[in-house]
Amino acid sequence: MILGVIGGMGPLATCNFFEKIIRLTSADKDQDHIHVIIDNNTSIPDRTDYILGHGTDPRPELIRSAIKLESMGADYIAIPCNTAHYFYEDLIRYTNAKVINMIEETAMYLKKAYPEYRDYLLLSTEGTYKSEIYKKAFEKHGLKIIEPSYEDKKTVMGWIYSVKSSVFNVTSEDFESLVSKYVEKKGTPVILGCTELSTLADRIDLTFKYVDPLLILAKRCVEIHQSVG
Repeated sequence: MILGVIGGMGPLATCNFFEKIIRLTSADKDQDHIHVIIDNNTSIPDRTDYILGHGTDPRPELIRSAIKLESMGADYIAIPCNTAHYFYEDLIRYTNAKVINMIEETAMYLKKAYPEYRDYLLLSTEGTYKSEIYKKAFEKHGLKIIEPSYEDKKTVMGWIYSVKSSVFNVTSEDFESLVSKYVEKKGTPVILGCTELSTLADRIDLTFKYVDPLLILAKRCVEIHQSVG
């Protein structure tokens, strides 16, 4: 089984995803690892800009990457970008490879792994909030998404684009100060609904309970590989 990755959204998050796959794979030698093909397609236009109505449509480049990966032998495809899943239904029409839906995988994982929780605070891009991809997926599984205020959404968006620029100027105190407004009393878990936030979390010490969809996606990719290996 060959895994294809539609990357470049952003490149550092793609690298983080690939590293997670490697670390999660039980291997004694090179040949035990998953055959992975990554298309680090930095030509994919900004997903949030398009969803908010002032950017170029990213679908042609997303579809181009999927077709390219399939032509290179990819049996299944992962997209390590939360916002890009807004275009999931458009994308799967152009490939016979199985495209894993990270948002659906996250909802299914949480319902099974944390039955005591129903509410989750979502930190993501403005495009992901606008698209309601998490809200719709979670509602199907009896789960609820909590969104931060408009001002806090703007703050999180700033963090995300800093990471895209390889600037890690956000501290754990900054993160926890924002999150505490919404989860302090109930202990609501936080979803890091942007792969840049996942990358940021790997570099700072967060004390609150959080869920990393990028890690869930990586685990699912390894499970699929193992199921046929």
